[in-house]
Amino acid sequence: MTTTQSRRSAYSMGSLPNMVRSMLVLGVIVAALIAIVPRVSHVDRPPVDAAGKAAYVAAQTGWPVELPTGLGAGWFATVATDSPMTDKVRTFTTVWSAPDGSDIALKQAVGVTSGWLSRSVNDGEPSGQVQIGRRTWERYVVDSGARFAYALKGSGEDALTITAITTGPEDGLRTFVAALQRVKPAS
Repeated sequence: MTTTQSRRSAYSMGSLPNMVRSMLVLGVIVAALIAIVPRVSHVDRPPVDAAGKAAYVAAQTGWPVELPTGLGAGWFATVATDSPMTDKVRTFTTVWSAPDGSDIALKQAVGVTSGWLSRSVNDGEPSGQVQIGRRTWERYVVDSGARFAYALKGSGEDALTITAITTGPEDGLRTFVAALQRVKPAS
């Protein structure tokens, strides 16, 4: 009985030069894919009917829902939702695009928890108060001063708490908060 042994390929033996050649080929393929795949730095979101949603939420909940009015050109809502958030607190949220391209998230809820408030101001550090119009807002510094948030805490179990946080300059947040007006509930 004779045994035939087949010769193994030198390539399959995993020599160092073969491994280097394979890695170079894979590197060229990955570099080509990275070069041709587009990267998006900003996603444009279409405007939504925040006023209509706010009027509906105000009618359904009885909350004194507020939205900004008279901000001028370049301001528009991109998100308007009514759903449970942190600690299952029902929250009316709108996100607004400012003329400079930054965003402001406006959240409104009743019966908020400390967890809800902390999450709504992105775990910002309290930094005093800000007087805007006839109201005094709690000021929060987020990301070591890169962003700011304001909170108007409702007093009492059924009082509305409002938070606003910006990805842009604090002046834009002040302008936005100063423009808040109560929404007329839908009939």
